[in-house]
Amino acid sequence: MDTATKNSEKVIYNQKYNSLKELFDDYRKTQRCLAAFNVNDSYDLKAVVEAANDMDTNVMVMTYPPVAQLNTPEVFRSMVDGFKKIAKNEIYLHLDHSTSVELCKRAIDAGYDSVMFDGSQLSIFENIKQTKEVVNYAHERGVVVEAEIGKIMGRGVKVKSDDDFLADVKEVRLLNYETNVDLMAVGIGTAHGFTPTEPKIHFDRLDEIAEAIPTPLVLHGGTGIPDADIQKGIQKGMAKINIGTIVHTTYMKNMYEEMTRAGDGAYPPFIMENVLPKIKSVVKDRLAAVNFW
Repeated sequence: MDTATKNSEKVIYNQKYNSLKELFDDYRKTQRCLAAFNVNDSYDLKAVVEAANDMDTNVMVMTYPPVAQLNTPEVFRSMVDGFKKIAKNEIYLHLDHSTSVELCKRAIDAGYDSVMFDGSQLSIFENIKQTKEVVNYAHERGVVVEAEIGKIMGRGVKVKSDDDFLADVKEVRLLNYETNVDLMAVGIGTAHGFTPTEPKIHFDRLDEIAEAIPTPLVLHGGTGIPDADIQKGIQKGMAKINIGTIVHTTYMKNMYEEMTRAGDGAYPPFIMENVLPKIKSVVKDRLAAVNFW
């Protein structure tokens, strides 16, 4: 389905599935994408849920390891379950960029719907070994697993050359075959956080990867990617997109401004009453980009 078709016909993003794996497999086949937002607490979680309600779409919320460890996976699972009571559609909970097999297992035991084991800084063989351990544990419990090949720029990731971050197609195929992973995050030029210039996405490499494996692909660094590139990536097999920086910077910037304005009279509910609409607005903007609205 091309962009013109999507713009002329309402694409369904609130469809219910028997499992998250079924959703992702169908999304890749039908050129749809699940937007996934990094959240830190109940406030930005609430903003994401309300935005998804307004847009009538399924959505995923993600906890970065420091967030999962601070709040504990068990508490975050309970928070999401609470917000499910006011959600119109599905809310899925995901552990993002865990380099720890044990944290992945804890999140799985806590009831997360999916986990990411990030072995991209390891050798391909060690990446396969540890990813496979997570996959075996997760699949016994009906949980989806995301792996990573190549490097997503930003957050201190070191590369030797401009092409060092690109996923090697042979390694992608090998990891996919050896681990039976459900989702694959691949290095194609995107970056975490804000960047001085727009990331250069290597769509030629994405084409090669999409041709090599049938597994749904994941686009990281969704904050700085132009809408047209997001839509192009979805057409080439991206079934999940991660968005984080724009959410937490909007949160912190507006909270600081509100606290400064309130001074000694600052009170959390009154502060957040003005902050939440700002977070909700950027989430709806990204949902519109991902859902072609």
